[in-house]
Amino acid sequence: MRRLKLIAVLGLTAVTVSACLSDRPKLASVSSTSPQPEQGPARTEPLFYNGRTYQVQFRHIGAEQVYAVNVSERGSVLGKTTADGRVMSEVGRNAINHFACQDGRKAQILDGSVQPGNVGWKMRARCA
Repeated sequence: MRRLKLIAVLGLTAVTVSACLSDRPKLASVSSTSPQPEQGPARTEPLFYNGRTYQVQFRHIGAEQVYAVNVSERGSVLGKTTADGRVMSEVGRNAINHFACQDGRKAQILDGSVQPGNVGWKMRARCA
């Protein structure tokens, strides 16, 4: 008798699980002809890094497949040393990683592109 109850419970469980799996909603595939989010006009985003909030402005340059990036800090003048350039490069790379790169790609700052500008630091980045 006990064995019969166990078989009945296992059978009902199997039927219930298989019914749930067969009624599972299917994932829809949507094709879009609109431009990708990484292509578009200039965009400005705040980025908190090492206790400071930076303003990162970037825009995609479609012909070159790169981003023109400018990193500044509101109400503060950024240093112009090589060490400052490394920090600003990391801020810019993190911003492009978070806001622009898709499908698991990572941002890379192009060699020699990090330069101090009139307002902040300018650089070029690419999603690879």
